[in-house]
Amino acid sequence: MYELIIVGAGPAGLYAATCAAMNELKAIVIESSQEFGGQLTLYKDKAVYDMPGFAKINGGDLVSSFYEQYKNYEKEVPIMLNTQALDVIHYDDHFDLITNQGTLQTKTILLANGGGMFQPKKLEIATSENYPMIHYAVKNIHDYRDLDVVVLGGGDSAVDWALSLQGIAKSVTLVHRRHEFRAHQRNVDMFKDQGTVLTPYVAKALHGEHVLKGITIEHTETKEEVLLKADAILVFYGASPVRSKADIWKVHFKDNSILVKQNMQTSCHRIYAVGNSITYEGKLKMIVTALGEAATAIGAITKYLYPQKTHSYKH
Repeated sequence: MYELIIVGAGPAGLYAATCAAMNELKAIVIESSQEFGGQLTLYKDKAVYDMPGFAKINGGDLVSSFYEQYKNYEKEVPIMLNTQALDVIHYDDHFDLITNQGTLQTKTILLANGGGMFQPKKLEIATSENYPMIHYAVKNIHDYRDLDVVVLGGGDSAVDWALSLQGIAKSVTLVHRRHEFRAHQRNVDMFKDQGTVLTPYVAKALHGEHVLKGITIEHTETKEEVLLKADAILVFYGASPVRSKADIWKVHFKDNSILVKQNMQTSCHRIYAVGNSITYEGKLKMIVTALGEAATAIGAITKYLYPQKTHSYKH
């Protein structure tokens, strides 16, 4: 029986595995996809500007750095790829976690699969599904070379991708429905110096027969309409929970996110959660925040399993 199963091998899951090994926990990581890295695997070319210690680093290199740190402990805390959690059976002192690779027994569970529990919010224009160049993630940044690109959204993903596309796309226009952005203000200012920002506008209509040619946007206050040339549209409106996957844990939600206590424990005893899938007062959806949450969770799990321990993280 494992002492801990970590669900998800993104940055938070990899760092949690490192912390678990340092605390000498008998643990394992399960990851539903065929590779580690979580959502960053979709954004390997995206520049990350808010990671401590790096003025700028792309997503692929950041994943590699987390994995290199974890590799020192991969024998103690292995990763099972292509392993999806299907159901969990609760007992007084442990769980049976049923996966597509068999049943695993564990005393505690740490949910670090935030991206896997959510799906992108779609562009609500009737014909949007007909255009192959409307994307909700960037698989290869060079797919947009010499194209006119419109980016919809006001969070970090929208602004960071708009910045990353500079010098690759022919033009980049950032459109947000509000005057204020949720993204880091410095990055917003950086893009304003290089590209076009239109606020407050919402998408209204698409143009082109089978091949995207443009998009009409509407000012939310004056109702003025503007036609933008667009060979590709990137939509970053956030994400909605896939409750069919999240419901197996039987944890409480608030505002479409898992509600956790100060020590990262969910409403279910012995199940903890970290990363983009959780909420608490003051929660910031940042990688660096998720890393701190992972350390806090592993500390709390270690204290639960070994209340006599007076220290954490062996060096």
